[in-house]
Parts: sequence; structure tokens; C-alpha cells
Amino acid sequence: MKNIFFKIFIVTNLIFLFSCTEKNKTTATELPTVKIHNWYYFSTEGFQKIDLPQNAPEVYEKPWTESVRITSAASLVNLENKNSEFSAFALVNKKGLLCFNDDKIELYCDNSIFLPDTADSLVFSNGKPVFYLYRSSFFNSDLNQTTIHSTRPFLVEFAPDSKLFYPIVSYSNLNLKDEDQITGYFWDGKTWACSAKKTLKNGVEFSYFCWQPLVPLTEASPALGQEFFVFNSLTENGYKKMILPKLFEESPEELKSLLASIPKEFSFYISWKNPSGTSPENYSHIGTSDNFLSAHAGFSTGKKYITAVFSDGTTYIKKSSENSIKAFRLPLLPKGFSYGEIAVSGDTLYIAWEESSFFKTARAGFISVNLKEIIN
Repeated sequence: MKNIFFKIFIVTNLIFLFSCTEKNKTTATELPTVKIHNWYYFSTEGFQKIDLPQNAPEVYEKPWTESVRITSAASLVNLENKNSEFSAFALVNKKGLLCFNDDKIELYCDNSIFLPDTADSLVFSNGKPVFYLYRSSFFNSDLNQTTIHSTRPFLVEFAPDSKLFYPIVSYSNLNLKDEDQITGYFWDGKTWACSAKKTLKNGVEFSYFCWQPLVPLTEASPALGQEFFVFNSLTENGYKKMILPKLFEESPEELKSLLASIPKEFSFYISWKNPSGTSPENYSHIGTSDNFLSAHAGFSTGKKYITAVFSDGTTYIKKSSENSIKAFRLPLLPKGFSYGEIAVSGDTLYIAWEESSFFKTARAGFISVNLKEIIN
């Protein structure tokens, strides 16, 4: 069973990169297509409006770890700081952090943080966005030619008040060397489980470990000694158990209710953003269909909305104050384009889009949808 789920995990992540809207339908009936929306693409200056994604200026394909694209997005469900300016965020690789306040969008950048590394896996700690940095030894040709200091950041925090980025945990904090690369993590709100890779002359060596700071995460600093961190060993199977998808039947009741109308024969994989702001939980449903569609789902601030968006643009949404579930389609994307990460701020839904083919990404951006136009 574990081997089956591991294959599902690999396959469905590939689907996210190059799934086509002409394949697979997530519902057996035709759904209305949203008419009122705004398209944006990423440019050298930041982001710009465009009439259609295919009309964005063409860019050279790059490995997805080196491309400007939204790698992770989320809504701040529990708004601890009532005066916070933003309620949703999207992490833009090689660029910065998109911050959303309903239909208002700001992009904050820091080249020293974003240009050298790949940015991914957005979570929240005490209401502040936190993400991690890594370098791919497979895709980044500069990795072996550049001296990598052990003080290089692993976790970075964005402070919404000052609009600045702060490294909070470094590789040296975790007792990792120059040749180590953290390839992923899972955070349950207390403990961080990490996988690390070391490239050797005769192959690649993986290791797994858990750690927990003895101070609040947002008070951590690369200057702290290892005595401020507690470490525990972790097996490969233990780590896989955390990150591999569970059966959709085990997902939260709100999510199962939202997608109850999807026919059982359809197969899909869904990344569920936990309301607590920790690492996403992954679920899969294996129907009779041979092909999988990937999806992203989660609550908005205060659980006003619960939303799920599939890579083909099929969207399900429910407002907490209403009993009915709305289903609609985002505009059809051209072949080679797909939808990805989502976030909701106020009454505005944001969805990432990108043009990709087999681990490479070209043009990318996002679309915004006014939910008040859909849910009266």
C-alpha cells in the first residue's frame, strides 16, 4: 500500500507540472465559466496585467526550481493580528512574496533572499509567513561551483509590519554541512521533520531528522546556538508517512462535503491547507479513471470561504453563511498551461497559472476572481 501511495505522490506532482485542460473532467456536467476576472503575468519589473496568459511575452523555459512562478500560496485563516494589512500570500520563486488585501496586491522582494535559492513551502507561525530555501543539485548548475556557507538560511520569515524578510533558521543551526541540502519538510505546528540530501562521489545519501526550537519560531535567529534546538532521529518510512497522501475518505468533513458531487470514478490528488497554517495535508482518491487531476483547497480568513480548485480550472466554493456549494470553471487555458496554488483574501480568489512541460516552466502568473460576482 505504501508503494502505491508513493507512486501516486510522484505521478500527481508531475500532473501539476504539465496537466492539460483538454484531459479529464472533474464533473460529469457542464459548469458555467467565470466571466469577470483579471489576468496577471510575471515580468522583470514584477507583475503586469494581461488580457490572456498566452499573450504574455514569451520567456525561455527553465527548470521549475529556477523559474519565476508561484510555488506556494495560502490564506491566513486565523488572523491573530486584527490590524494585519494582509490576509493571503503567494510565494513567487526568484522574485518575492505577493501580499493580498482583498483586491489590492503588493509584491515585496529581496534579491539576497530569492535570487540564489529556490523558495517553497509557505506556512504561518504566529500569523507571519514563513518559507524555506533550497538549491537543487540536479537543476542548479552553479551549486557545485559556488562556496556555500553553513550560515545560509533555511527558514525565512516575512514581517508584514516592516515588509522585510528575516532569516530565522540556518543550516548551521541544524548542524548541516556545505554538502547537505534540505529537500523537504513537514511541520505540524510544533515539530519540523526534514529530509536532507548529500551528493557523494559514488551516489546520493539521504538522511531524515526532526527538530524543534526551544524559543518561539519567529523569535529564532541564525545567531542562536544548537542548545536552543532539540533534535531527534527519524526513519525514511517515518518521514514518508508524514508526506504521502492519505485516502480522501480520511480528509476533513468540510472538504469531503465540498467535493461530494464529484463522481466516484474520477481520480484526483488534493493538497489541503490546514487552517492552523502548518504544512499542507495531502489526500488522494483512486477511481476507475487512469488519469489524475491535482487540486488545491483551503479556508479563507475566518473560514468565510472554503475553496477547491483543480488544475483544469474546475472550482468548488462554499460560503460559511450559506448552505449551497457553487461550482464553476475558470477560463479555459491553452494547451501546456495549468492552474495551481490558490489563496483567498476578502472576497477575491487568486489562482496561480503557468506554462510548463516536463520539469520546465516558461510563462507564469495568476488570475483573480471576485467571489461576490459568483456568490450573491
